Amino acid sequence: MNHWVKAVSIVSVLGMMSLAAGCGSTGGAKPASSASPAAASSAKKELKVACIATYPPFVYRDTEGKIIGFDVDITKAVAKELGASVVYESMPFNEMVPALVSNKADIAVAAVDMTQDRADKVDFSNIYYSKENVSILSRKEDNKIKGPEDLKGKKVAVEKGTVYVETAKQYGAEVKEYDYHDQLIKAVEDNEADALILDKPVARFYLSHGASDKLKQAGIINGSGGFVMMISKKDEGLRDQVNDALDTLMKNGEYDKIYDRWFSDENISKIPDMKK
Repeated sequence: MNHWVKAVSIVSVLGMMSLAAGCGSTGGAKPASSASPAAASSAKKELKVACIATYPPFVYRDTEGKIIGFDVDITKAVAKELGASVVYESMPFNEMVPALVSNKADIAVAAVDMTQDRADKVDFSNIYYSKENVSILSRKEDNKIKGPEDLKGKKVAVEKGTVYVETAKQYGAEVKEYDYHDQLIKAVEDNEADALILDKPVARFYLSHGASDKLKQAGIINGSGGFVMMISKKDEGLRDQVNDALDTLMKNGEYDKIYDRWFSDENISKIPDMKK
Protein backbone atom coordinates (compact mmCIF):
# COMPACT_ATOMS: atom_id res chain seq x y z
CA MET A 1 0.00 0.00 0.00
CA ASN A 2 1.27 3.47 -0.83
CA HIS A 3 0.62 5.33 2.43
CA TRP A 4 2.07 8.56 0.97
CA VAL A 5 -0.89 8.88 -1.40
CA LYS A 6 -3.22 8.83 1.58
CA ALA A 7 -1.15 11.37 3.44
CA VAL A 8 -1.09 13.78 0.49
CA SER A 9 -4.88 13.75 0.26
CA ILE A 10 -5.14 14.71 3.93
CA VAL A 11 -2.66 17.56 3.52
CA SER A 12 -4.66 18.96 0.60
CA VAL A 13 -7.75 19.12 2.80
CA LEU A 14 -5.80 20.97 5.51
CA GLY A 15 -4.04 23.30 3.10
CA MET A 16 -6.03 26.37 4.04
CA MET A 17 -5.32 25.86 7.72
CA SER A 18 -1.61 25.50 7.06
CA LEU A 19 -1.55 28.78 5.14
CA ALA A 20 -3.51 30.54 7.85
CA ALA A 21 -1.11 29.14 10.41
CA GLY A 22 1.84 30.72 8.62
CA CYS A 23 3.34 27.43 7.46
CA GLY A 24 5.20 26.98 4.21
CA SER A 25 4.39 24.31 1.66
CA THR A 26 1.67 21.81 2.39
CA GLY A 27 1.63 18.21 1.27
CA GLY A 28 -0.63 19.21 -1.64
CA ALA A 29 2.39 20.78 -3.32
CA LYS A 30 5.50 18.69 -3.93
CA PRO A 31 8.59 19.82 -2.01
CA ALA A 32 11.45 21.16 -4.06
CA SER A 33 13.75 18.52 -5.50
CA SER A 34 16.73 20.05 -3.75
CA ALA A 35 17.19 22.14 -0.63
CA SER A 36 17.17 25.92 -0.94
CA PRO A 37 20.41 27.89 -0.35
CA ALA A 38 19.05 28.87 3.08
CA ALA A 39 18.34 25.23 3.89
CA ALA A 40 21.76 24.11 2.72
CA SER A 41 23.49 26.77 4.80
CA SER A 42 21.61 25.71 7.92
CA ALA A 43 22.39 21.99 7.63
CA LYS A 44 23.01 20.41 11.01
CA LYS A 45 25.36 17.61 12.00
CA GLU A 46 23.12 16.72 14.93
CA LEU A 47 19.36 17.05 15.31
CA LYS A 48 17.97 17.43 18.82
CA VAL A 49 14.58 15.70 18.79
CA ALA A 50 12.06 16.17 21.60
CA CYS A 51 9.65 13.28 22.06
CA ILE A 52 7.40 11.64 24.62
CA ALA A 53 8.65 8.11 25.05
CA THR A 54 5.42 6.58 26.37
CA TYR A 55 3.41 6.64 23.15
CA PRO A 56 3.84 3.25 21.47
CA PRO A 57 4.13 2.41 18.65
CA PHE A 58 5.08 5.99 17.71
CA VAL A 59 7.71 6.68 20.38
CA TYR A 60 8.47 4.60 23.48
CA ARG A 61 11.18 2.82 25.45
CA ASP A 62 11.57 -0.90 24.92
CA THR A 63 12.23 -3.32 27.77
CA GLU A 64 15.92 -2.37 27.67
CA GLY A 65 15.17 1.36 27.91
CA LYS A 66 16.03 2.19 24.29
CA ILE A 67 13.80 4.81 22.60
CA ILE A 68 12.18 3.19 19.55
CA GLY A 69 9.06 3.48 17.41
CA PHE A 70 7.62 4.69 14.12
CA ASP A 71 8.45 8.35 14.77
CA VAL A 72 11.97 7.35 15.79
CA ASP A 73 12.57 5.42 12.57
CA ILE A 74 11.11 8.25 10.48
CA THR A 75 13.24 10.95 12.12
CA LYS A 76 16.34 8.76 11.83
CA ALA A 77 15.61 8.26 8.12
CA VAL A 78 15.10 12.02 7.68
CA ALA A 79 18.36 12.74 9.52
CA LYS A 80 20.19 10.26 7.30
CA GLU A 81 18.96 12.14 4.23
CA LEU A 82 20.29 15.34 5.81
CA GLY A 83 23.61 13.78 6.75
CA ALA A 84 22.95 14.32 10.44
CA SER A 85 22.83 12.23 13.61
CA VAL A 86 19.91 12.30 16.06
CA VAL A 87 19.73 12.78 19.82
CA TYR A 88 16.37 12.16 21.52
CA GLU A 89 15.10 13.66 24.76
CA SER A 90 11.82 12.47 26.26
CA MET A 91 9.63 15.06 27.99
CA PRO A 92 5.95 15.69 28.72
CA PHE A 93 3.97 16.74 25.66
CA ASN A 94 3.22 20.24 26.97
CA GLU A 95 6.97 20.96 27.33
CA MET A 96 7.77 20.33 23.67
CA VAL A 97 6.76 23.70 22.22
CA PRO A 98 8.70 25.61 24.90
CA ALA A 99 11.74 23.40 24.15
CA LEU A 100 11.56 24.37 20.46
CA VAL A 101 11.01 28.06 21.23
CA SER A 102 13.99 28.14 23.61
CA ASN A 103 16.19 26.31 21.08
CA LYS A 104 16.62 23.28 23.35
CA ALA A 105 15.23 21.13 20.53
CA ASP A 106 15.25 21.35 16.74
CA ILE A 107 12.33 19.01 16.05
CA ALA A 108 9.55 17.49 18.15
CA VAL A 109 7.70 14.27 17.30
CA ALA A 110 4.87 12.78 19.31
CA ALA A 111 1.85 12.14 17.08
CA VAL A 112 1.41 15.93 16.83
CA ASP A 113 -1.73 17.53 15.39
CA MET A 114 -1.57 20.85 13.56
CA THR A 115 -3.26 23.60 15.61
CA GLN A 116 -3.31 27.38 15.27
CA ASP A 117 -1.95 27.89 18.77
CA ARG A 118 1.10 25.74 18.00
CA ALA A 119 1.56 27.36 14.58
CA ASP A 120 2.02 30.74 16.26
CA LYS A 121 5.13 29.40 17.99
CA VAL A 122 6.64 26.67 15.76
CA ASP A 123 6.78 25.51 12.16
CA PHE A 124 5.20 22.29 10.90
CA SER A 125 6.52 19.70 8.50
CA ASN A 126 4.23 18.21 5.90
CA ILE A 127 1.91 15.52 7.27
CA TYR A 128 3.80 12.22 7.48
CA TYR A 129 1.05 10.08 9.01
CA SER A 130 -2.64 10.31 8.11
CA LYS A 131 -4.70 10.13 11.25
CA GLU A 132 -6.93 7.17 11.99
CA ASN A 133 -9.98 7.07 14.22
CA VAL A 134 -9.52 7.74 17.92
CA SER A 135 -10.23 4.98 20.45
CA ILE A 136 -12.06 5.14 23.75
CA LEU A 137 -10.96 2.49 26.25
CA SER A 138 -12.81 1.53 29.42
CA ARG A 139 -12.64 -1.28 31.97
CA LYS A 140 -13.81 -4.65 30.68
CA GLU A 141 -16.65 -4.89 33.18
CA ASP A 142 -18.03 -1.44 32.31
CA ASN A 143 -20.90 -1.78 29.83
CA LYS A 144 -22.17 1.78 30.15
CA ILE A 145 -19.66 3.37 27.79
CA LYS A 146 -20.25 2.31 24.18
CA GLY A 147 -19.38 5.51 22.34
CA PRO A 148 -18.36 9.17 22.77
CA GLU A 149 -21.90 10.23 23.69
CA ASP A 150 -21.60 8.07 26.82
CA LEU A 151 -18.63 10.08 28.13
CA LYS A 152 -20.90 12.81 29.52
CA GLY A 153 -20.38 13.09 33.25
CA LYS A 154 -17.68 10.40 33.21
CA LYS A 155 -14.09 10.85 34.36
CA VAL A 156 -11.98 10.65 31.20
CA ALA A 157 -8.18 10.43 31.23
CA VAL A 158 -6.28 12.36 28.54
CA GLU A 159 -2.74 13.59 28.04
CA LYS A 160 -1.94 17.19 29.01
CA GLY A 161 -1.58 19.63 26.13
CA THR A 162 -3.20 17.41 23.49
CA VAL A 163 -6.29 18.11 21.40
CA TYR A 164 -8.07 15.36 23.32
CA VAL A 165 -8.45 17.63 26.35
CA GLU A 166 -10.97 19.68 24.34
CA THR A 167 -12.43 16.56 22.72
CA ALA A 168 -13.32 15.13 26.13
CA LYS A 169 -14.79 18.45 27.24
CA GLN A 170 -16.92 18.66 24.10
CA TYR A 171 -18.55 15.37 25.06
CA GLY A 172 -19.27 16.64 28.56
CA ALA A 173 -16.67 14.56 30.36
CA GLU A 174 -14.89 15.40 33.58
CA VAL A 175 -11.34 15.67 32.27
CA LYS A 176 -8.42 14.16 34.17
CA GLU A 177 -5.07 15.19 32.68
CA TYR A 178 -1.83 13.20 32.93
CA ASP A 179 1.73 13.76 31.68
CA TYR A 180 2.22 10.33 30.10
CA HIS A 181 0.09 7.80 28.26
CA ASP A 182 0.91 4.82 30.42
CA GLN A 183 -0.58 6.87 33.27
CA LEU A 184 -3.86 6.99 31.33
CA ILE A 185 -3.96 3.19 31.19
CA LYS A 186 -3.20 2.89 34.91
CA ALA A 187 -5.78 5.55 35.81
CA VAL A 188 -8.57 3.53 34.20
CA GLU A 189 -7.28 0.21 35.53
CA ASP A 190 -7.15 1.68 39.06
CA ASN A 191 -10.62 3.30 38.85
CA GLU A 192 -9.22 6.84 38.93
CA ALA A 193 -10.96 7.38 35.59
CA ASP A 194 -13.84 5.69 33.80
CA ALA A 195 -12.32 5.85 30.33
CA LEU A 196 -9.42 7.23 28.31
CA ILE A 197 -8.94 8.65 24.83
CA LEU A 198 -5.98 7.54 22.68
CA ASP A 199 -5.07 7.48 19.01
CA LYS A 200 -6.17 4.16 17.54
CA PRO A 201 -2.67 2.74 16.83
CA VAL A 202 -1.62 3.48 20.41
CA ALA A 203 -4.75 1.84 21.82
CA ARG A 204 -4.10 -1.19 19.58
CA PHE A 205 -0.56 -1.46 20.93
CA TYR A 206 -1.60 -1.35 24.57
CA LEU A 207 -4.42 -3.86 24.06
CA SER A 208 -2.05 -6.18 22.17
CA HIS A 209 0.62 -5.91 24.86
CA GLY A 210 -1.26 -6.70 28.05
CA ALA A 211 -3.87 -3.98 28.62
CA SER A 212 -6.65 -6.22 27.28
CA ASP A 213 -6.51 -8.13 30.58
CA LYS A 214 -8.38 -5.23 32.20
CA LEU A 215 -9.41 -2.85 29.41
CA LYS A 216 -11.46 -2.99 26.23
CA GLN A 217 -12.30 -0.72 23.33
CA ALA A 218 -15.50 1.11 24.23
CA GLY A 219 -16.09 3.26 21.19
CA ILE A 220 -14.59 5.25 18.37
CA ILE A 221 -14.32 8.99 17.73
CA ASN A 222 -13.93 9.81 14.04
CA GLY A 223 -10.44 11.10 13.33
CA SER A 224 -9.22 13.50 10.65
CA GLY A 225 -6.07 15.30 9.63
CA GLY A 226 -2.68 13.85 10.36
CA PHE A 227 0.52 14.06 12.35
CA VAL A 228 3.33 16.51 11.67
CA MET A 229 6.76 17.23 13.07
CA MET A 230 7.07 20.50 14.95
CA ILE A 231 10.17 22.43 13.93
CA SER A 232 11.90 25.38 15.55
CA LYS A 233 11.24 28.67 13.75
CA LYS A 234 14.75 29.80 14.70
CA ASP A 235 16.42 27.38 12.29
CA GLU A 236 15.82 28.95 8.90
CA GLY A 237 15.53 26.32 6.19
CA LEU A 238 15.22 23.24 8.41
CA ARG A 239 11.53 22.80 7.60
CA ASP A 240 12.30 22.73 3.88
CA GLN A 241 15.08 20.22 4.45
CA VAL A 242 12.79 17.96 6.48
CA ASN A 243 10.04 18.16 3.86
CA ASP A 244 12.46 17.34 1.06
CA ALA A 245 13.72 14.34 3.04
CA LEU A 246 10.17 13.14 3.75
CA ASP A 247 9.35 13.46 0.06
CA THR A 248 12.37 11.31 -0.81
CA LEU A 249 11.38 8.64 1.73
CA MET A 250 7.83 8.55 0.35
CA LYS A 251 9.06 8.14 -3.22
CA ASN A 252 11.84 5.59 -2.70
CA GLY A 253 9.68 3.15 -0.69
CA GLU A 254 11.51 3.56 2.62
CA TYR A 255 8.47 5.19 4.23
CA ASP A 256 6.23 2.21 3.37
CA LYS A 257 8.77 -0.20 4.87
CA ILE A 258 8.85 1.76 8.13
CA TYR A 259 5.04 2.07 8.18
CA ASP A 260 4.48 -1.66 7.74
CA ARG A 261 7.07 -2.47 10.40
CA TRP A 262 5.00 -0.66 13.03
CA PHE A 263 1.37 -0.69 11.89
CA SER A 264 0.63 -3.77 9.79
CA ASP A 265 -1.85 -6.20 11.37
CA GLU A 266 0.66 -9.04 11.33
CA ASN A 267 3.31 -6.97 13.14
CA ILE A 268 1.36 -5.03 15.80
CA SER A 269 1.59 -7.82 18.40
CA LYS A 270 5.19 -8.70 17.46
CA ILE A 271 6.83 -5.31 17.84
CA PRO A 272 8.86 -4.87 21.06
CA ASP A 273 7.04 -4.41 24.34
CA MET A 274 7.60 -1.26 26.33
CA LYS A 275 9.55 -0.75 29.53
CA LYS A 276 7.39 -1.06 32.62
